[in-house]
Amino acid sequence: MQHEIEKLPDTEQRRVAWNQTMISEEDRKYLLNLPFCHEFYMSGSLVRLFHATPEVDYKAIITQDTIETKFKMFSPSKNTVSQNTADVVLYGHIHHPFMEKIYNRTLINVGSVGNSFDVIRNSEKDANVLETTKSNYLIIEGEYGSKKYNSDISFQFIKVPYDIDKELQEEHLNIERENYHFEIKEGRYRDMTKINENFRKLGVDVDKI
Repeated sequence: MQHEIEKLPDTEQRRVAWNQTMISEEDRKYLLNLPFCHEFYMSGSLVRLFHATPEVDYKAIITQDTIETKFKMFSPSKNTVSQNTADVVLYGHIHHPFMEKIYNRTLINVGSVGNSFDVIRNSEKDANVLETTKSNYLIIEGEYGSKKYNSDISFQFIKVPYDIDKELQEEHLNIERENYHFEIKEGRYRDMTKINENFRKLGVDVDKI
């Protein structure tokens, strides 16, 4: 794990080090013992949950990615509970919710519980920023544990307003105070350089969106 951290840029290494100072040894052990992913059957569908991808917990899969890239999200890996291909995938990491159907499968990002942002922004086209800066989560309902397609399954996206100013009362503890303030107030990522470069690789002209 430390070897992987050392590969990160200096800013991200400092971020990790700061976060480590904010948790106890008991917290650390708890987090290290959490499973990489979780999976279960619901109303006939194999549902798999993980942070970013079936293989690693730091790669961003975005709405503009290719179908081939998105399809890989359903594949098993050495980190998944089973070696079956999933029917429904729920993941996080990119901080904004979406749902897409491909090959009779469902790919869902559940968003972020606080610090939610959108990466496609334009000052002339944007709606109220409060459409973005809410706390997001998802409820999945169905017949838990059933491998038979004979009952309902549903996905409900929830957006909850919260007191952002109250959250910022403790921001003096944050080593990236200005970045954090910007993100949760403006619903924008602190550094769009890398994201915009990913868009360009996918053929998206970021100057026209």
